[in-house]
Amino acid sequence: MKLVRPTPPQAATIAQAMYAVVSAGGSIAPLPIEIASIDAAQRHVLQQAQPLAATPGPLPPDLERVLEGEALRRLTVRLLALLPVVDRKVLPQKVAVVQDAARRLGIQEYGLTILDHAAHGRIKRIALGLMSRFVAQCWSPTGKARPRDWASFVWWMLPQLHGKRTAERNRALLSRYQALGDLPPGTFGFALHRFFIESEIPLPGDAKSVPWAMHEVYHVLSEYGLGLPAELLLTGFIGGTQEETCLDQMLFGLLSYHAGKQIVGGFATEGVLRPDEYFRAVARGAQINVDLMHGWDLWSVVDVNLPELRARYGLPPFSEAETRELIGHNGLLTGPGYTLAAAA
Repeated sequence: MKLVRPTPPQAATIAQAMYAVVSAGGSIAPLPIEIASIDAAQRHVLQQAQPLAATPGPLPPDLERVLEGEALRRLTVRLLALLPVVDRKVLPQKVAVVQDAARRLGIQEYGLTILDHAAHGRIKRIALGLMSRFVAQCWSPTGKARPRDWASFVWWMLPQLHGKRTAERNRALLSRYQALGDLPPGTFGFALHRFFIESEIPLPGDAKSVPWAMHEVYHVLSEYGLGLPAELLLTGFIGGTQEETCLDQMLFGLLSYHAGKQIVGGFATEGVLRPDEYFRAVARGAQINVDLMHGWDLWSVVDVNLPELRARYGLPPFSEAETRELIGHNGLLTGPGYTLAAAA
C-alpha cells in the first residue's frame, strides 16, 4: 500500500469524502468512533499533523479535479472502503458512497466487491472470493486459480488429512524449522521458532501442520501479539505491506474482528477497533520496503537480529506512547529481539 502525502486542498477534499461516507451522503449522523477513525487515518496514513474536520454531507463536487494522480486516488478509495465497517453495520447507503467515489476517481478495487457482499449479508461469497484470490496470487504458478490449484490448496488447508507419508516427505522441512530454536536468542529465526512453540502451533513439516509460516512471520516482524485486538492490528499491518491484496487483508480483519462476521473458522468478535492504534498499524506496514509475499526468502535472514532486520526493512520502532498503549491490552510480543525483553 503506497502512502502519499496530500497537499492541503487535497487533504481537505479527502476529509470531506470520508465524512460523506460515514454520514451516508449526509443522511446519518457520524458516530464518535467513525470521527476518531477519520482523524486517525489522516494522522497516520495521510501524514497530517493536525486532522481536518469536515461537514457530514455529499462527496465533494470537485473530487476528481482536486485528487490528481492514480496513487493518491487509489489510497483515497482504500481509506474510504474501510469506513463503512467501523459502525459494524456495513450499511448499503455508506457502501454506495464509496462505490460512487471509486467510479468518479476511476479506481477499481476488489475491496469494493467485498464491501458490497458484506452490506447484503453475502458472507460465504466473501470467503470464497478471498480464497480464490489467495489461490490465484499466492498458490498458483500461473496467477489463475486452476482446478488443480484448488485441489492442492484444499488439501493443504486440511492438515487432518495429512498422514504418515506426508510426514515423511516433510521431515526435512520440519528439521529445518526445529533447528531455528538453536540460533542465538534475539535472531529472527529463534524468535520465529519460539513463537510457534509458545503459541502451540505445529511447526511446518509436522504431520498436523499447515506448511505455511507467513502469518507467524508477520507476527514476529510486527511485534503484534495473539490476543484481540492485536490480531486486528496485525491484519491492518499486513494490508499495509501489500498492494494488490491490501483491502483483502484489512477488510477481512475489520469484518471478522470488529464487525463480528464469521467469514472463516476461528474468532469473530465485535467492537475491538481502537482507531488510532489500527491506522498506525496500517501506516507501519506501508513503510516496509520489502515484498514478503513475492520473492522473499525467509531462510536468508533467519540469523539476523530482529531489530537489525526491522531497520533493514524500514519498519519504524514503536514510540514510548505506542508501547504503553499496546502493553495495556497485551498487544505486544515479548522476549529477545522485541521491544519488550520480558513480559510486562
